[in-house]
Amino acid sequence: MTRILFSIAILGLSTPLFSQDSILKISTQSDVLVRTYQIMKQLPDSTYNMKIVSGKKMEIISLNALQLDLSTNNYRQLFKRTPGIYVSEHDASGLQTSISTRGLSANRSWEFNMRQNGYDIAADPSGYPESYYTPTLDAVSKVEVHRGSSALQYGTQFGGMINYQFKDKLTDQPFSLENSQTIGSFGLFNSFTAIGGNVKKWSYYGFVHHRNADGFRQNSQYSTSNYFGKVSYQLKKGKVSAEYSNSGYVSQQAGGIFDTLLHSNPDTSFRARNWFQVKWNTLSIQGDYSFNEHSKIQFYTAFTFSDRNSVGFTKSLTVMDTINSNLGSYNPRQVDIDHYLTQSSEVRYLKQYKLGQQLQTWTLGARFCNSEIQRLQQGIGNTSSNLDLSVTPDNSGYLFQKDLVLGTQNVALFSEHLFKVGKRLSFTPGFRSEYLINQLSGRSNNFTSGIMEIQEKKRFILLGGLSTQFQLYEKQRMKWSLYANATQNYRPVMYSELLPSSTTEVVDQAMEDVTGFTSEIGTKGVFMDRKGPITFDINTFYLRYNGKIGTYLVNNAPFKTNIGDVVSKGMEAYVEWSFFNPFFKNSTTSELFSVYVSGTIQDATYVTWNNPQIAQDPTHSIEGKKVEYAPSQILRAGINYDYKGFSFNYQYSYTGSVFTDAVNTVLANATAAVGQLSAYDIHDVSVGYKLNKNYQVKIGANNLLNETYATRRSGGYPGPGLLPSQGRSIYGTMIIKL
Repeated sequence: MTRILFSIAILGLSTPLFSQDSILKISTQSDVLVRTYQIMKQLPDSTYNMKIVSGKKMEIISLNALQLDLSTNNYRQLFKRTPGIYVSEHDASGLQTSISTRGLSANRSWEFNMRQNGYDIAADPSGYPESYYTPTLDAVSKVEVHRGSSALQYGTQFGGMINYQFKDKLTDQPFSLENSQTIGSFGLFNSFTAIGGNVKKWSYYGFVHHRNADGFRQNSQYSTSNYFGKVSYQLKKGKVSAEYSNSGYVSQQAGGIFDTLLHSNPDTSFRARNWFQVKWNTLSIQGDYSFNEHSKIQFYTAFTFSDRNSVGFTKSLTVMDTINSNLGSYNPRQVDIDHYLTQSSEVRYLKQYKLGQQLQTWTLGARFCNSEIQRLQQGIGNTSSNLDLSVTPDNSGYLFQKDLVLGTQNVALFSEHLFKVGKRLSFTPGFRSEYLINQLSGRSNNFTSGIMEIQEKKRFILLGGLSTQFQLYEKQRMKWSLYANATQNYRPVMYSELLPSSTTEVVDQAMEDVTGFTSEIGTKGVFMDRKGPITFDINTFYLRYNGKIGTYLVNNAPFKTNIGDVVSKGMEAYVEWSFFNPFFKNSTTSELFSVYVSGTIQDATYVTWNNPQIAQDPTHSIEGKKVEYAPSQILRAGINYDYKGFSFNYQYSYTGSVFTDAVNTVLANATAAVGQLSAYDIHDVSVGYKLNKNYQVKIGANNLLNETYATRRSGGYPGPGLLPSQGRSIYGTMIIKL
C-alpha cells in the first residue's frame, strides 16, 4: 500500500511526454510566435498506414534518446505508457524481448506477433513464435502496439502485434551521420553509428551497432553486433525498398540461485559453463503504390535464415557443476542447435469510397508463410568452459539424441470494413481464414522405434471480429470517443509443446490447440487548452483462453496436455497531462512539463481444470487459482521536463506479486523452480542536454534505489532456479548528429 500511495504522490507532480517523430506546433497570433513540442505517444482512431484501427486499442510510441535508455533496450521504459504490458526483467542484456499482457505468457513474447518494419521476426510465427531477435532501440523511430483486438489483421494471436519501425532516413540531405557512445555499470559499452540521406528519388539508411557488458552477476557477460542497410526508390505514386539485417550475440548464462541468496548475494552464479548464441539474418523487399487518392496497395516479402545454439550444464540447481572425480574433469555439457529457414509474404489492399455522405474504408489482404526448422538436441558436449558446440557420438553413433525437421505452411486471407454511419458512429466487422499445415519428422529417443515418419496435421481456421466506435465530441481542441470490440483468437500447439522435454515426460497425443477470444470496451481522447493537452485511454477487457497447455503428474511421470481454461479480466488506464511553457510563459523557447500514469488491475484465473484424476479433490485442483506470471497490479508513472535543450525524466514502476506455477505454490521448493515472487517497485531517472543541434549528452540511473527483486524462475534453460533481476546501474551517453 505504501508503494501505491508513493506513486500517487508522484502523480501529483507529473504529465504526458513528447518526441521527435510527432511535432506539435502552437502559434500565438498576437506576436506570431510559433513553438514546437514533441509528442511521445499517439492514439490513432480511424486508419493508420493502411490498417483500420477504429474501435481498437492501438498506440504509437515515438522514441527519444533523451527520454529513454536506448543503450540497453530498456523495455520497462519503452512501454511505460502502455498499460497492461508485463515485462519479464530476468535478462538485463536486452537481447530478447519477454513481454506479455492480460495474463498471457511472457516467454520470449510468443503471444504477440512481433515484427520489424512490418514483417515477422520470429522463426516460425505459427509453429514456433518465440522471439530470439529484437532490434536495437537506437535504430527505432517508433513502436506500434496493437492489442488483442488486432488479431484479424496480423494473425490469430491473443496478445496482439508489436512492430519496431526503423528510421527511414536521417535527413533530406545527401548524407547525414548519427553516432552515440554509452558507457555504464557492469562494464557496459554501447556503440551505434548510422548513416542516411536522400539523393533525388533514392534514399538510404544503415547502421552498425555493438554492445557488450560483463553483467551484474557472475558468469553473465554478453556481446552483440548488429548491421542493417536499406535502400528505397520513390516512384511517382509509391515506393519500393530493399533491406538486410544481420544480428548476432553470445551470452553467458549465469543460471538460477536459491531464494535465500536473493537479498544477500543476488550476483551469485552456480553455472560457469552455460552459453547461448544467436545468428539472425533477414532479407526483405517491400513496396506500396497508390492507384489514386482512395485506392492503395502494400506488400512485403521477407526471408529469414538463422541459428540458435546453446551449450551448458542444465541439471537441477541442487546438482553442482563441479569436477567429476571419476572423469577427472567436469561433466560433459548438453548441446542444442536450431537452424531456421523462413519465407513470408503479405499483400494488403485498401479502398475508400463514398456511401451517402461518409467515406467508407475496406481492406483486404493475403499472407503466405513457409518455414523449416532443423532441431538438433541433447548432443554430448565437451567438458570445457567456453562456447564450444562440438559434440561426441553416443553409444549408437548419433551426434544428437534428437534430430528433427519441423515444417509449417500457412496461407491466410483477411478482410475488414469500416462502415461509418453518420458523422459519429462506425462499425468494423472482419474475418480471417487460415489454412495451416504442420509437419514433424526425424529421429528421437522419445519415439518408440526411434524414428518418426512424417506426421502431418492440417487445420482450417475461420475467425471473426467486430469493433465499433462512437465519437462523443470532435472539435479542433477536443476529441473524445467510445470504443468496443470482440475478436476470436487461436493459438496452434507449438513444436516445443509437441515434443517431450525429458525422457520421462509424456505428451498427450490428443492435445488440442488453444482457442478463445478477446474483448474490450473503453474511452479515449485528447482535450486541448492553452495550458496543454490531456490525453487519455481507459478501458476494461475480458479474455477467454481455452485449453491452456501445461504439465501435471500422472503415475509419477510428467504429463503434458491441455490443463484447463483461463479467464482474464480487468481495467487498463493511461492518462497524460502536458503543460506548454508553464514557468517561462513569455519565452520564445518551447518549454514542456508533463506527467503521465499508466496502470492495470487484472484478475487472471483458471476456471476449469482438466485433470480427471484430481478434479474432485479441492486440495489439488487449480480451479480458481491465479495464472502464472500474471500480476494483479501494474503501475507506471513519471514526469518529464524539457527547456532550452535541458531534459529531466523520472519514472516509477510497480509490479504486483506473481505465482510461478498453476498450483500457486507460495514457498520456494528445494530447487527454487516454483514459489511466489514478491511485488517490487523501481525508480529510473535521467538528465540530458542538447549542446546544439549536433551534440547531446545524457546521464541516468536505472533502479535508482537498488531494489532487489526477481521476475522469473526457470526449470531448465537458462539454468534452473530463481533468476534475479539487475540492481542499480548508471550510464552516460554522448550523441553526435552531423
